[in-house]
Formats: sequence, C-alpha cells, structure tokens
Amino acid sequence: MKPLPTLFFAVGFLFACVARGTEAPRGGRVGWARIITSSTAWRRHAEADPRLTQFIRSQTSLNIDPTWYSADPNSVEQLCNYPLLYTNNLTDVTDATQRRNLQEYLRRGGFILVDACINPTITPDPDLFLERHIALMKIIAPDAEVRRLPPTHDVYRQYFTITDTPPHTFMDDVFDQRWSHHGLYGVFENGRMISIITLSGLQCSWSSHPERAHATTCMQMIVNIYVYAMTR
Repeated sequence: MKPLPTLFFAVGFLFACVARGTEAPRGGRVGWARIITSSTAWRRHAEADPRLTQFIRSQTSLNIDPTWYSADPNSVEQLCNYPLLYTNNLTDVTDATQRRNLQEYLRRGGFILVDACINPTITPDPDLFLERHIALMKIIAPDAEVRRLPPTHDVYRQYFTITDTPPHTFMDDVFDQRWSHHGLYGVFENGRMISIITLSGLQCSWSSHPERAHATTCMQMIVNIYVYAMTR
C-alpha cells in the first residue's frame, strides 16, 4: 500500500533552513487538494486559491503548485497524492467507504485541514459544526483526541508570527461572538496532530477582501499550518 510521497516530508527541512536564515533553493513541486464531498460547496471560493498559492510562492521558498486540485475520497491512492487535504466541511463525506479511505490516508501520514465557511447559508451554527466534526473524527480516527490549541502553540509561530491566535473573519465584517470564542482545534492520534479544525473562516478572508491586511494574516496562518503538518 503506497505511503504518502517522501518528497512532501522533505519540505519540512527546506522550511526549517529558511526559518533559520539559511539559504536554500526551492525544493520539488508540492501541492494540496480539496476533498470532493456530497455538497456543491466543496469547491466554494476555489477561484481564489491561486491568490494563496501566489502568496506562498512569493513569501516562502516552497515550490507550491499554482494549480488547485481536487481529491476523490473514493480513491485512497488519489488522496495520498497530497500531503494536505482541505475542506470547508468534512461531515459532507457521508459514505462509509470514503470515510475508511480518509482513515487510511491519515494512517499513512496525511493531514486534513477543516476551515469552516462563515457564510450562514453554508455554516449556520459554528458550535454545531465543531460538535459534528469532533464526532466524525471519532469515527475516522477512533483513538483521536480533539483539543483546543493554546495561544502559545507552535502553529502560531511555525513560520510567521501570528498575534491573533487565531485570526477571525466575520460575515459582512460584523463581529460575532458565536465565532470569535473559538480557537483552533487540533486532532491528535498517537501523539501526532492529524488534523486542524478552524472556525476562523481563513479562506473567506483572502477570497473576499484580498487587499486587506487581515487577508495576509489568514494566508500566513495557512502557511503555518502547512509547515507544521509537513514537519511532523
């Protein structure tokens, strides 16, 4: 059974060199993919993905693929082409076989980033969203533990220093305590973080208002999560 390509795990060394100020050339091309789900919202804001990849290519040494990809959970081999999978709602994966494939993907060393969309037509209740994802993680990774990450966690300083721990995007820029009280939630299994669940609307920021400083902070947060996942 094919493990995740070892190329992706070399990314951690490359980033570590750059973070210490050591000159390092770009490594082999790497990428990530969106998980195809039963909801049409799985590709929401996909047209803005090139903004993120351009940011990564301009602000880091990572040779990120500028093309965005999708991954079908019906195929373990397709999932394992990517070191990190992105979704705005993993509970939209309802098929038992697909869930087993995601379990195998995680077992082989993969990482899943769940980033809730802040639009109430997509995510009407952030607390329920988190509750359902915790329950799903217990199915996909039965031994997993979901913990809120403290502001001192390394993920906030893995590459960029993030002072908003975490940054939050709000619908129509209207502060909403239902969202703001949430941090980042790490999913841990056998000592390894296998997933992060955010109620921050990270992608909602750079897809809606890319010119704002907050959008940059959200993209920096994604970079930190990517680097953290790749170096562990």
